[in-house]
Parts: sequence; structure tokens; C-alpha cells
Amino acid sequence: MISRILYYSSRPQEVQYLFQMKKEFSQFKPSDERLTTISERTTDREFCYEALKKVSRSFAVVIQQLPTELQDPVCLFYLILRGLDTVEDDMSIDQKDKEQMLITFADRMNEAPFNMEKVGDTQDYRDLMLHFDKVIRQYHELAPQYREVITDITNKMALGMNKYAHQDVVSYEDWDDYCHYVAGLVGIGLSQLFLASDLEHSPNLKEEGLSNEMGLFLQKTNIIRDFAEDLEQQRVFWPQEAWKGRVEKLEDLQQNKEKGLEVLNEMIINALSHVPACLRYMESLEDIQIFRFCAIPQLMAIATLKELYNNSDVLHKNIKIRRGRTARYFISIKTFEQTKKEFIKILQSLAKNDTSQKINQILTQVNAYENV
Repeated sequence: MISRILYYSSRPQEVQYLFQMKKEFSQFKPSDERLTTISERTTDREFCYEALKKVSRSFAVVIQQLPTELQDPVCLFYLILRGLDTVEDDMSIDQKDKEQMLITFADRMNEAPFNMEKVGDTQDYRDLMLHFDKVIRQYHELAPQYREVITDITNKMALGMNKYAHQDVVSYEDWDDYCHYVAGLVGIGLSQLFLASDLEHSPNLKEEGLSNEMGLFLQKTNIIRDFAEDLEQQRVFWPQEAWKGRVEKLEDLQQNKEKGLEVLNEMIINALSHVPACLRYMESLEDIQIFRFCAIPQLMAIATLKELYNNSDVLHKNIKIRRGRTARYFISIKTFEQTKKEFIKILQSLAKNDTSQKINQILTQVNAYENV
């Protein structure tokens, strides 16, 4: 507590950003009550936004950046995929039953509203699934072009989840493939929703490769950051190619600091390789609100990677960026030029400690692109 007070006393502007962000978030109708207690006295739409705050506080803030036209489609897109993910993450469900539930998920949501009792590994997720009919009814209210996108992505993600229920992430290629199914498809789906709204028109949004890399960058950052937590729950997402030649078992990285840092830094550099594509995608966005919706998570991801790089604490606990820095991104960064400068500044800082020179190579790509 004392160290935090000392830190913020030397950064008064970050305190201002924190208060500003808190004020903006308070306008999103927050509620501390359980979903089960509010479910009977809220509309389906209100329930969806309450549920969004419960299962992803950060996304609930970011979605406020979007134009009104896109807020409901993106909120429901997220909740439906979160519902699918909740089924996939619930280890109490028999594997064969789970596969059937995943494969039929999109068909069911296009037929009639449904609920799932006792599904989910936390109370917030169980509450979401217990009242999932409210999400589905709102989904049925969306325009056909939005429902078509959400259905397609849900189907593809379910297939990917079933694929990796029987397949390990062995190579970096597998890692890209896994991240495509759980996050790249989200990027592709969001681009399709943006285009369907007629608020975006760039051909770059039709290029699935760029949208996919936006998702991969975020997902890889999360996987790297969550190493200790995932290992504790016996979930393995770090590709074997990164660590198998260095240690016998993945958990050995926690005891061998040198090898642990080698693997950690190698994976961070792999994640950073997506930066040039992410910048190209973001520069293509025409609508400033859509741009901010996309840029804020990307800024948080590269700032997180900076905190994780060469930091052995990652092997033992979850590391997060300062809340003040997060608030600064939410409040002060509003243009592509600002975003690009922040990316370059972080890459330059990381390159100073990279003996492999690979981060410098990424920086060279970004600078070359910058001058085009």
C-alpha cells in the first residue's frame, strides 16, 4: 500500500486518469448485486450488460468506445462466445457430452432460447449460463447480417475447441492455430461486424490475415501472462517447441530461472512479431470510436509484454500493468499516431535488452512501414 502511494504521488496525472476512467465506467450502470438477484427485474438487454461487467470488467469498459450501432452486436457476440468458452472450460462435463454441446451450440442459439444449469467454473459464469435465454432472445433481435457473422464464428470456434481437446500445442505453428480458434476468429468476426455496420469500408478488414493477427497478439499475451495460473490448473498452452529442448517438464521452468527466462523471452518475441500487422490493421480504421475500441486492448497487450519481458516473476504469479497506465490509454490516447508512437517507444525499450536483435528486426519493420 505504501509503495503504491509513493508511486502515484510522483505520477499525479495517472491518478487523474484513474478518476476519469472510474467516472466513465460508473455511467455503464454498474451493480454489485448477483445476476441471480437482478434477473427477474431487468430487461434482457440490461441483463446482458450486467453479465458483461461480471464476466469481463475490462471489456465492459472498452465496449463503451464503440458507436451505439455496434454496442449490442459486439456485446452479444462476446457473451455468446463466452458462453461457448464456459462450456469448454467446465471440466466437470463428460468429454463426449461436451463435444456434442459445443458442436450444436450455434444451431441451438438459432432455434430457441435456452439455459444451462450448473455449467461454469465460477459463480459469475454459472449465472450467465443459468440465464442464457436472455442473451439468446437479445441475439434474435439483432439484424440478420450481425446474426450471420456471430453464427459463423461460433461454429468455427466450437470446431477448434473440439480439435484441441484431443491435440496438444506442440509447435509454434500449433500455437498460431490454437490462438486462431480462440482469438483470431474473434478478430475476424469483429471486422465482419464493423463492415456489416457500414461504418467501416477498408479492404484490409476483409483480409482475414490482419484480423487474425490482431487476435493472436492479444491471446498470446494472455497465455504468456497466465503461465503460473494455467500451470496450477494443469492447463498447458505454452508450445512444446519453446521449452521441450530446455527442460524435461513445463513446471521445471519455475525452478530453472535461466531456462525459464529463455523460454519466456522467446515467446514474447514471437508475440511481438504480430505488431506490424496490428498497426497496419488499426491504421485502416475510419471510425474513431471503432479505432479506440481496437487500439486500447492492443496498447494494454504491448505494455503487458514489456512488464513480462525478462521478468522471472511471470513463472510464479500473474503480472499486470499499472492501473494508472491502463487509465491513460483509455483516456488520453485517441489517434493512430499516438498509438504508433507508444508501440515504437515500447519496442525501443525492449530492444535495448534483446541480445538476439529480433526485437530490433520487428522495430525495423515498423519503422519501414511508418515511412511508407
